[in-house]
Amino acid sequence: MKKWNLIFLTLVLAFTLAACGKNDANKADEGSGSSSSSAAPKEAVKLKFMFWGSNDEKKAVEGMVKSFNDSHPNIQVAAEHVPGDYNTKINTLMASNELPDVAYLPDSLASKWGSEGKLLDFTPYVVGADELQNRLPASFYYSEPGKVVGYATAAEVMVIYYNKDLFTEAGLELPPVEAEKAWTWNEFLEVAKKLTKDTKGRTANDPDFDPKNIDQYGFSFGSDRSTWAPLLASNGAGITDETGMQYTMNSPESVEVFQALQDMLFKHHVAPDLIQQKNMPDNYVRLQTRKVAMVMDGTWAQLDISNAKLNYGVGVLPIFKEPKTTYIAGASVVFANTKHPDEAMEFYKFHNNPEQVDLYKIGLWMPVETKYYTDQAAIDSWTNQVHPPEWKTAAIDYALKYSTKSPSSSLKNWPELNAKITPALEMIWTNKKSAQEALDELEAQVQPMLQGKYADK
Repeated sequence: MKKWNLIFLTLVLAFTLAACGKNDANKADEGSGSSSSSAAPKEAVKLKFMFWGSNDEKKAVEGMVKSFNDSHPNIQVAAEHVPGDYNTKINTLMASNELPDVAYLPDSLASKWGSEGKLLDFTPYVVGADELQNRLPASFYYSEPGKVVGYATAAEVMVIYYNKDLFTEAGLELPPVEAEKAWTWNEFLEVAKKLTKDTKGRTANDPDFDPKNIDQYGFSFGSDRSTWAPLLASNGAGITDETGMQYTMNSPESVEVFQALQDMLFKHHVAPDLIQQKNMPDNYVRLQTRKVAMVMDGTWAQLDISNAKLNYGVGVLPIFKEPKTTYIAGASVVFANTKHPDEAMEFYKFHNNPEQVDLYKIGLWMPVETKYYTDQAAIDSWTNQVHPPEWKTAAIDYALKYSTKSPSSSLKNWPELNAKITPALEMIWTNKKSAQEALDELEAQVQPMLQGKYADK
């Protein structure tokens, strides 16, 4: 019996020591904050984001990135602001295959690279994602019908800004704020004449008006697509037909628009020409100093204008046949060669959310999601801080119902086309040729270069 008792006691002691050792090991694991059954913590996914913009935009975007990083410890984004030639920078990165994961992209490049398969196909991510599905139609970029490869970073459309005091002093009604009540071109021209004054206070309607000594212009406009594209659309015209393969810039409807603009400069003298504008300050200063009564500018100008000491208002563009404005905005994209598409899309949905970026509230951007145009609570969330009361109809409703894509995002081969179009239009803006002459001569240069249009839905 003694022998079996000794064996039994030996076994009990062995089991006891083993149990103690296991408990000690568990305690050591608990003290180190880990367990034998838990996986090691994953390293955060690192993304690169590249963007352009003013100092205000840089500050706001960097704040958004910080907010994202703080709220997404598993994804960390490094942002790079490019203050100089963005096109050259991004093209260089494309050539060296050193692209960021997410980036701003000029609209013409977004359309081109999307069609070439260089941008991530968003289509799988759109399904079930309201924030991606329900966006303004003009904000979508497609590589082919039904295949989304990006969206505009923000919504920006062309409107009229004006100095209210000058209208009051002239006894004139303020510009219409509803597209359905927009001035016809002739009505607009007559108002511009009444607001144009020479140094002796005579308006452009006065037979003694001195066009060589103008103190105040009725209107001011630029020379690029942001000015003439919405007016062409209003008159049922464009650079090409619907296919993008036939030049139509010398159609009667197109010529009418360009001739009307040229006449404002050199026949009616109600707007400064391009040479004069080179010596003039930004639009908000022109309004502030009463050198111009109305300017045609993008909704992004709201930031500067709202900061100026100026009693101003916002109105819709004049029309030829129907109300139209142009959607002018760069794109935001995810590149196809990203190693982390899911995480990149997570950041993408965050990066231009009005709840995360204050560029909407301060007047630089307008949202791209439809709910910020149709739901009053959503509208109130980004307006009312610097936006005038008429913003709802003159900008929000206008963008939702009457915006068309810029030719730079819809026409293939746009940079090459624009290189021919710009000098031809210079002949109009400098009064060296009539609109008909310049646009007829342009046909021989543009027609052979046409390659069609990108998908628009």
